[in-house]
Amino acid sequence: MGDPRKLRKKYIPPKHPWDADRIQEENRLVTDFGLKNKKEIWRADAAIRKFRYLARSLVGIPIDQRKGEEERLMGKLQKLGLLKEGSTLDDALSLKVEDLLARRLQTLVWKKGMANTLSQARQLVTHGHISVKKRRVSSPGMIIGMEEEGTIDWYGEPPKITVKKVEEKPAEKVEEKVEEKPKEKVEKKAPRKKRKKAEKAQKAEGEAK
Repeated sequence: MGDPRKLRKKYIPPKHPWDADRIQEENRLVTDFGLKNKKEIWRADAAIRKFRYLARSLVGIPIDQRKGEEERLMGKLQKLGLLKEGSTLDDALSLKVEDLLARRLQTLVWKKGMANTLSQARQLVTHGHISVKKRRVSSPGMIIGMEEEGTIDWYGEPPKITVKKVEEKPAEKVEEKVEEKPKEKVEKKAPRKKRKKAEKAQKAEGEAK
């Protein structure tokens, strides 16, 4: 046994660190959910694996014996907002990492329109501007249950930020058409050489007369 005061890791790093497909998928999740690093993905993946393991272990047990444990597991997943009412063990087995990342405080603050971006939502949480059940929370990775989701609010006075809203396009102004006067045709002058030839021809005709 180790030192009880020492915190243990809540995740397991990937066995193959240079898997291109996995790296690409993790980069997408970091961008979509505004995560700080990939450890947050590994923590969520560990929690989802645990839920799937419990659901898989109940599938092989007779219905009479697993009834109580199945109700507790499904009730917990429904409280966390990972499953809807009336879901089955098959739904629990199909849980994904995205389902748990969508229940993070950072993501819900952004969805409620309290921040313009996910990175701004993370900043608001870490700076202590967000409260849950009227208590100050500074952990953007906190998993929020269905009962707690409605209690997300500002802690004290909200910061002075402008949340972007969809602006209506102003009506196009009808411009009055001004009748343009036709341009006068300007006679183009002939080239210099042709003019000299024409002048010489006129002189020759005058002398002949």
